[in-house]
Amino acid sequence: FQNEINEVPFFDVQLPYELALKIFRYLGKAELGRCAQVSRTWKILAEDEVLWYRLCQEEGYLLDMSISDHSCWKLALKNCRAREHMLKTNWKNRVGAVSQLRYEPGRVLCDVHCCDGVVMAGYTSGEVRLWDTRSWDYAAPVLAAVPGPAGAGAPPHVSFVRINSSLAVAAYEDGTVSVWSLLLGQEPIHHFQHNQRIQALALAPGGSAVATASGFQVKVESPDDKGFWQTPGTFEIQKLVNFLNLVPDVTGSPVAVAAAEDIVYLLKAEDPGKILHSVYGQPVTCLDVAAHEAAFGIKTFGWLLNEPNQILLYNLETNQCVTKVGNSIGDFSCVNLHSSPPNMLVAGNKDRR
Repeated sequence: FQNEINEVPFFDVQLPYELALKIFRYLGKAELGRCAQVSRTWKILAEDEVLWYRLCQEEGYLLDMSISDHSCWKLALKNCRAREHMLKTNWKNRVGAVSQLRYEPGRVLCDVHCCDGVVMAGYTSGEVRLWDTRSWDYAAPVLAAVPGPAGAGAPPHVSFVRINSSLAVAAYEDGTVSVWSLLLGQEPIHHFQHNQRIQALALAPGGSAVATASGFQVKVESPDDKGFWQTPGTFEIQKLVNFLNLVPDVTGSPVAVAAAEDIVYLLKAEDPGKILHSVYGQPVTCLDVAAHEAAFGIKTFGWLLNEPNQILLYNLETNQCVTKVGNSIGDFSCVNLHSSPPNMLVAGNKDRR
């Protein structure tokens, strides 16, 4: 058996460790694995912690850690990839462990929403609870509601709840809305009232604006620089709102997108009642927004017009339709744009796809 290593002059070249490390940093996992089999010196280089820490960070794992947090970054990367593979396999095969957030019997769940592992739920009893799923011994607090007038009877049911990283909002059956700060305790920091039942509630992701739809009116509330709540926009529209979202990462006055039957409105303080999309007889079935785009599903009469149901993507700056995707016989029941990868969105429909 001939030792092929000795036949290649490059293996005999003596290089400073730092220079060799700079050469190796352009290699991937497979190349480093092959280099580790060449010689003992190459193995030490190929398993350097700096190289594997960089690879781990480039693949999106353990981004909040420094190089000193692990003694073996090669093993850390291996474990992260194995866990991701296991999660994807379990997800595809619908294998998982069910964890229940227990609540006292006799209460009916009305709405639930979550953000960063914190779950918010509203019940027919009028109570609103929070669970931190990152700590299972966490006692779920009840967020205090604004007390009603004396002799008002049972508290109203909760209609909608929304939560982000700093605020929690609940809309009640009698048209009241309460806002809590997740940092300041269980008492509401803001409260306002509608004269009619609330049809939709929206909370800006990562922001502090709240939007509600009641009757033919959409109302936006947000705090000013001093923390005092104000109403930067009240919009009158032609039809009852089915879906309502606030556009994230907006400077200045909040911007809302509302879908009312077959009309989609872009609601700005400087341009109230702007119609983004309207096709008679094609109702909107779902809606989501990102910083510069809005995606919504429309229901068409495919048996009559030979046109299937679709997801439309609109640019919020040009107010133009960018693309149409989907082509499904079933109605699109949900769409996610804001948390999807760039240039992608995910949608589900009644075809179970």
